[in-house]
Amino acid sequence: MMDVISGPDVTLLCGQVGASYSQCLNGEAGIIPSTKPPLLSAPMVLVSSEGGVRNGVHLPAFWGKFQVCMTSINEISPASLSTGPERKVFPLSKVTKAVGNMLEKQSKGALFWVRAEISQRNSKGRHVYLDLVEERDGNKLAQLRGTIWAGRLEAIRAALGKEFDEVLKPGREIVFSARMAFHAVYGFSLNIHDIDLDALLGEMERRRKATMEALKKEGAVGRNGRLLLASVPQRIVLIGSQGTAGFTDFLAHLQKNAWGYRVDIGIIDAPVQGLQATEGLVAALHQAGRVGLKSGLDAVVLLRGGGAKLDLDAFNDLTLCRTVAAMEVPVIVGVGHETDQTLIDVVAHTACKTPTAVADFIVDRMAEFEGAVGREGRAIAAESRAQLSENRGWLGQFETMVKERPIAQVRGERGQLYSGANAVVRRTRTLLSEQLALVGQFKSLMASVALDVPAAQKEALAEVQERMRLEVARQLKQQEERVGSIKDTLTLLGPEPTLRRGFSITRKDGKAVRSSDELVAGDLIETRLAHGTIESRVESTSPKQTDT
Repeated sequence: MMDVISGPDVTLLCGQVGASYSQCLNGEAGIIPSTKPPLLSAPMVLVSSEGGVRNGVHLPAFWGKFQVCMTSINEISPASLSTGPERKVFPLSKVTKAVGNMLEKQSKGALFWVRAEISQRNSKGRHVYLDLVEERDGNKLAQLRGTIWAGRLEAIRAALGKEFDEVLKPGREIVFSARMAFHAVYGFSLNIHDIDLDALLGEMERRRKATMEALKKEGAVGRNGRLLLASVPQRIVLIGSQGTAGFTDFLAHLQKNAWGYRVDIGIIDAPVQGLQATEGLVAALHQAGRVGLKSGLDAVVLLRGGGAKLDLDAFNDLTLCRTVAAMEVPVIVGVGHETDQTLIDVVAHTACKTPTAVADFIVDRMAEFEGAVGREGRAIAAESRAQLSENRGWLGQFETMVKERPIAQVRGERGQLYSGANAVVRRTRTLLSEQLALVGQFKSLMASVALDVPAAQKEALAEVQERMRLEVARQLKQQEERVGSIKDTLTLLGPEPTLRRGFSITRKDGKAVRSSDELVAGDLIETRLAHGTIESRVESTSPKQTDT
């Protein structure tokens, strides 16, 4: 009969293949080591080849096959395993001591590498205790206790640096070197000697690349970046962990900006590290999306201050990146330090190096918009001034023409009227002189022949003379009326009649004022009316209003 230690993945034989049980007890069987790395799998129980549990001693199992000679348990013999009245009963302490001696003898304190997940972490005094598990498809395959003694703790802390707390947090899978240890009271455990941070970071980078490929394949990269971000993003939902330095710095930097821009900020508190970070951030993004649908948002800001690389691993999560890419609102992220980059930076609309840089980006965007508006305003003002200056010159010329041309026209018409009147007067006088000369001649003629003209002829001559007199009188009256009409027209165009119609003449320093541009506040002016003059002082002027 041969006793074996067996489990789902291993079989540990007590002795070499083909060796008898007595040979094993006598130490004649050697040990055949495994050719595979000795990775921790699951605790086993000592059982008989015939089946059934022989004792309750739990021993470690190893990946692969080992032939183990249990010569350290030299008290055990075939006779002792009998069920008769002479059976030998071993104290539990001897059994545990034998197991411990066997492990010590066979392992010889050698280090081996193990991959396991931390399910729980406790610190007592200067030591750290870890509950280590291995799971597959939700089923627990193995569970052991790991111990970091104070003598190794400081060396491991120094080697991990700022990653120490993140590496040893529950839920993290680690690769470590350890020695097997067995305690009569606390059972089997692993004394952790070193933790391979490179292996952990390498695994994280592998997952990161796989996630990146999945995001590219789904078209998630650039989807949120194609959304239009408002030129003045003033309605913002902020997602982050309240009270953290990055969160506080962002708010202070944004709300106390030098330009005095005001921003309406809604805050959603969410964890940014730890086991609940991914789930909490995804839930916060969904909540922000609902807010955007109801009230409208310019942007969603997601923040997380600097930290170790492992601290930022949550922002490489595939579900979180998918959620950011699917947002209908531009997402601006500020995660980590200057040199850090996570996958959330790739799928977000805008990625800034730090939370403060996000605040700078928002303020700079608003300042750029204000500057653009200012430049356009100044360009419009300059163009308006140029147009006004050009139009003012044209209006000045037109005003001068409007003022001077009627006067010149009136003067020309007046000259023509005067010339016409004088011509009429001269012609009338000439005609009268000619007519009077003719009449005189006719009188002389009539006088000379009057004695010879019969009475009938005298009457005809008298009638002709009367008609001539009336015609001359009519011509004179007609010319006088025309001259009078010309005189009335000239009188109406004169200054005095114009004043009597309600107009006035304003003078400064004796010169007529034609435009408000010729006056400034404080000038002393004189206004002439139809009856009297008024002296006054200018309080203000306004440009001439033109009809549009």
